[in-house]
Amino acid sequence: MKKILLLLFLSFLIFHIKTMAQDLESHFKTVAEKHEMMGGSLVVFCEDGIIESIAIGKADYARNIDMTEDAKYRIASISKTITAIAIMQLVEQNQLDLDANISSILGYTVQNPSHPKDPITVRMLLTHTSSVVDGATYSDFLRATGSDRPIPNLKEILTVNGKFYSESQFIDKAPGSYFAYSNLNYVILGTIVEKISNLRFDIYCKKNISEPLEIDASFNVNDLSDIDQLAVIYRKPNGKWTPQVDNHQGTQPIYDNLADYVPGTNGARFGPQGSFRCSAKDLAKIFMLLMNRGSLGNVKLLSQATCEKMFSSQWAYNETNGNDYHGLFRSWGLGIHRVTSTAGKDIALSDSKFMLGHAGEAYGLVSNAYFDLERKVGFIFMNNGVGKGYQTNNSSGFYTVEQEVFEAIENFGELEKCAETTGSN
Repeated sequence: MKKILLLLFLSFLIFHIKTMAQDLESHFKTVAEKHEMMGGSLVVFCEDGIIESIAIGKADYARNIDMTEDAKYRIASISKTITAIAIMQLVEQNQLDLDANISSILGYTVQNPSHPKDPITVRMLLTHTSSVVDGATYSDFLRATGSDRPIPNLKEILTVNGKFYSESQFIDKAPGSYFAYSNLNYVILGTIVEKISNLRFDIYCKKNISEPLEIDASFNVNDLSDIDQLAVIYRKPNGKWTPQVDNHQGTQPIYDNLADYVPGTNGARFGPQGSFRCSAKDLAKIFMLLMNRGSLGNVKLLSQATCEKMFSSQWAYNETNGNDYHGLFRSWGLGIHRVTSTAGKDIALSDSKFMLGHAGEAYGLVSNAYFDLERKVGFIFMNNGVGKGYQTNNSSGFYTVEQEVFEAIENFGELEKCAETTGSN
């Protein structure tokens, strides 16, 4: 009799687990349909592994390719955390000082014209407090970086006599005093990784991040094992789905301006600010490693002390010391967005008091990668286009579609499983 009761209980438990998993998938699909999502990926993980992986919609609309768990996205600004890992590896190896003046590393003077005596440091770049911003010529510089041969040197946008220099690349705030989110900060950091390691930025990250974790992910699209697994990113202007980026039609792109590239001259060529291509499952590995404070199984990329430093508050909003981006950015670590769960501002998972990670947005994609050290819960959410556009509301600085996905994770993600985990190590 006891054996029969045990079997009945186990059957009920298995049914309950399957039902809950289906519930999360069905709610994710409901959100996707409501917002006309082209395709999307959702991964929920604990510190010892993934508990749910969902892929819906289309990765390539024109060729009718479904989104799969192995589909890769250009993950946008979550790439900045990958860049920060590279920087912190060099810091940990005593090859780089967080508080070094970047002029001494790059070999030319980078200074805010309104505050020429104040040094700009590596730490300031990581925390968006450098006073360097994406000014009037930033887009022109990126276009030239992608197409010109030779690729322009980074100093062309950072030094007074440079072809792309503009005083608008700096805000009138002393370096270290004011938070202003900036892609150019991470372009500089990518170049610093090259300068210190003497490797191209994409190669450094492949050797020191992707390969140790055994993930098919890179800052160079040509490194991907299957170009057909790369999701096309879309917008829907005038009701028509229109590819914005990564529309390669099954053929690896050919770039003809890399043959004579010299590492340390312009890391923007590899997009340290936003061009990491990665699947949601593989990105979860990176953020599980961070949640485990630098290690995942037998792989160690950073020390626990380094991770604690990355997670620590380097900047906190006090109403006057930065642009909080509609309430979304209230605290920052070293390449890490610190979610304070302030009502109406930066709430991700509603039952989490505090989360760490990064968000991204570019070309129609929205992406999120966050984890809660206390609840031992994390998630990855990415999509490759939303037909109704990215709507906002007063509940949070995150977009409405993000908020609704977060709610689905909180309510149907079986997050209680994570409370019992003891880490991957």
